[in-house]
This record gives sequence, C-alpha cells and structure tokens, in this order.
Amino acid sequence: MSRAERTRAALLDAALAEFARRGIRAATLEDVAACANVTRGAVYWHFPDKAALVREVFNGLVWPFDVGTDIDVYRQSENPMQLLQDVLWLQTRNCVEDIGQRRMMELVLRHGGASDLPKDLLGRLERMAMLSIQSLTAVLNVPYQRGLLRRGLTPIDVARCIHATGLGILVENVHQLPHLLYRPFFLALELVLIGASTQSRGNHSLLIYSSD
Repeated sequence: MSRAERTRAALLDAALAEFARRGIRAATLEDVAACANVTRGAVYWHFPDKAALVREVFNGLVWPFDVGTDIDVYRQSENPMQLLQDVLWLQTRNCVEDIGQRRMMELVLRHGGASDLPKDLLGRLERMAMLSIQSLTAVLNVPYQRGLLRRGLTPIDVARCIHATGLGILVENVHQLPHLLYRPFFLALELVLIGASTQSRGNHSLLIYSSD
C-alpha cells in the first residue's frame, strides 16, 4: 500500500470515529485531520469537501437485512423460514461485530438524520433499504407458495415486519456492546417468524443463540 493510500485509509477511519463521537454535522475536517494526525491540507488533497468525505465513509456499508438474490437455496431447503432466520441472524451478528459497520449503522439510525447526509447518499441508503425488503419478499415467497405463511399474510407483509423489527432493535441497542444486542434481536426475529408461520417451531435456535 502506498503512502497516499495509507493516508486515505487513515482519514476514512478517523472520519468514521469523529462522526461517531461528535455527530456528522458537528465533526469538522479539522477534527478529522487531528484524529488522523495529518494536516487539513492532506484532507483536501484526498477529498474536495466534507460531503465527499461523508459519501466515501459510507461507501462500504452493508445493509444487514439484505439477503441477496440467491433464492434457490431457500427453494431447496426443507425449512426456508428457519434458514432465513439463521441468515438474518448471522448477517446482523457480522454487522455489530465489525466496528466500522456498527458505527456506520449507528450513524444512519441514530445520529445521521436526513439533514446531515448528502442527498445522493440519503437516496442510496433508501434504495438499500428498499432492496432489502424486496430480497426478503422474494425469499418469503417460497414458504408462501408452500402454504407456510399464516392466512391473510403476504410475503411483503412479513418482509416489512422483519425489516422494521430489525431496524428497531438496532436503533435501541447498536450503541451497546455486541453481546448485549444478540438476545433481543434474536428473540424479536423469532417472534415475528413464529407469528407469520403456520408451522410450529422448535427451540434449538433459542438454545444456541441465548447462550451467547
């Protein structure tokens, strides 16, 4: 890695740390430069303005509830609802155990606010949320076609509930230590899927995840 690349990486780490500590609006480029132990000129050499720095900081954000487009694995599963629960659990766990991802989600959910984010970045975040609901809907269409969703529920109903519940748990707990988030998130997800399913569900997952 070249010196310029190391400086750029240090600036992104420093910006994320300062945004998390002070808030996006309150943190200045001088704060970022001081945190990265470089001059303000070095910041401007890499980023023309604060908005560009904010965009780049969030460039690596992974939306934790986007399960992707690989639907075949759910079609091949004997219990697609359980598989979905396991996938969402692992993705959320990876999110909160990665300090960078956790800080980005905390900023988006608690400290960012529409007025603190560039409009194009805000639009990208909204699209990520929309795609997450779409991917959840596509997955939930598998159990729906098998008659595994309760009567009156559609895949998009359940997808929106999962997404809203997951975001709500993160809003309340993302600032805490990761292990303090695991149980409330898992239990909330378990209850949503139990309520949506026509099948009785075992407790093997509760036994596994409640031990963390």
